[in-house]
Amino acid sequence: MYRVIYEPQAEEDLIEIVLYYTLQGGFSLAETIEQRLKTSIASLKSMPYRCPKSNLCADERHLSIHKLPYRAYFLVNEDKKEVYILRILHTSRDQKAQLLKNN
Repeated sequence: MYRVIYEPQAEEDLIEIVLYYTLQGGFSLAETIEQRLKTSIASLKSMPYRCPKSNLCADERHLSIHKLPYRAYFLVNEDKKEVYILRILHTSRDQKAQLLKNN
């Protein structure tokens, strides 16, 4: 089992996503979206290598969130058995620009 760690930028991404859905559809919708995101990301505790490598950065992988337009970008530290969540981005955003802006 791996430990999943949210980097500060990923935490900020999650807050922005929840805020957006709170404003668009209310607290209940935002809570549901947040739970779905966290549950999907938590699945990386087992078998993070099942996710494909990102074509944006050499060692980075991405997890497409089921039935939501988001991807979580992450790195795996095999020695420490840790998965670092770097970003959570909407699939329509210019992901390369977003990733480079914060790395």
